[in-house]
Amino acid sequence: MNKTLIAVLVAAAATLSFGAHADTITPSQADADKTQAKGDYKADKAQAKADYNQNRTTCKQATRGGVERACKKDAKAQEKLDKANAKVDYKADKADINAATQ
Repeated sequence: MNKTLIAVLVAAAATLSFGAHADTITPSQADADKTQAKGDYKADKAQAKADYNQNRTTCKQATRGGVERACKKDAKAQEKLDKANAKVDYKADKADINAATQ
């Protein structure tokens, strides 16, 4: 199920990123856009880490034993998925910016 979810999210991100920069842009605007994309990427990674810490804390408070370990494992898997999605979005944004400058 996770592979299906990843595939759907990647396809959606790729579809949404194609129309981001339809016109050519100046090199200075491209640099600004790349800086913005990198900032968004870092913010998404930080949000994924914060969500993981929150989920892990919830697991500690709500469960015990094997259920707690499974809950923490799920939280870690979700963090990895969120970070991977952020990276895919960042790379797609960069590719769009590079294509628009040529």
